Amino acid sequence: MLIDAKDFFADGQTAKRKQIPILVIFSAPNCLYCELVKQEVIEPMSELEEYRDKVILRHVFYSSLKDVVDFSGQISNHSKFSFIYDANFYPALMLLDNKGNILGKKIGVTLIETYWTELDTLIAQATKQLKAVL
Repeated sequence: MLIDAKDFFADGQTAKRKQIPILVIFSAPNCLYCELVKQEVIEPMSELEEYRDKVILRHVFYSSLKDVVDFSGQISNHSKFSFIYDANFYPALMLLDNKGNILGKKIGVTLIETYWTELDTLIAQATKQLKAVL
């Protein structure tokens, strides 16, 4: 199940401990491509055991005023968080480290048939970057 972002500070601590990236999908209401990516890739990915130790999956609605704790521990909301990451084309997927630095991103949808494979490659590259720092 895809979880709406609530506490990136806590997610960052988990990401650091497990040495895994945080994958954030930024989406917009009534965005057909956002729904396609969520249904065909992100939600099935979130249900697979192998991804639980590979990546932390979170969802941010760009126009929502729903509270979220940012990476510094400050209260923000989904809309402000989207603005900080310059997410203005949807769906926007970003892989972040435990401090919120961008490790990789995928904007929009070209072919849904190759989307999962491309995303999996980005996750592997982000994980490699994290492990290279240590």
